[in-house]
Amino acid sequence: MKLLTRIALLTALWLLAWGEISVANIVSGIAVATALMLALPPSDDHASRARIDLVGAVRLAGYVAKQLITSNVVMTRLVLRRNPATAPGVLAHQLQEPSEHVVTVMTTVIALSPGTMVADVDRTSSTIYVHFLILDDIDAGHRSLDRLERVARATIRTDPAPTPGSVT
Repeated sequence: MKLLTRIALLTALWLLAWGEISVANIVSGIAVATALMLALPPSDDHASRARIDLVGAVRLAGYVAKQLITSNVVMTRLVLRRNPATAPGVLAHQLQEPSEHVVTVMTTVIALSPGTMVADVDRTSSTIYVHFLILDDIDAGHRSLDRLERVARATIRTDPAPTPGSVT
């Protein structure tokens, strides 16, 4: 993405955050966006470029909706019980095909689901450690993380990064 496009997108987000378009908000948005781009320049040394697959994104949205409904029902039952019985645990899930993009999607979905949270991500071994509030069935937990990884991989397609001097 070109630098000016990024500044324009950041400025648009700034305007949305302020809730009104004014000269002062536009100028301050451009100033903040430019300062951010100077302080945190985007790197072009990524090994791959990510694209979102539309069919995969629809499947991911369905998966997330199902997980949210299921986990909210389970958590509601747990909260309403007199003596809630929990069996917490942490599972280590090693990615089949390591990718920063897939890790980002997976950890975001896990964070959205009540009763689960990411405890750690080990980049060297491509392992995600997930804490489950209720971990009655370890195999089911592993299957759930495997399925999430498959759905995330189907959503995020990566292309090799262009080599210097190549036309994209």
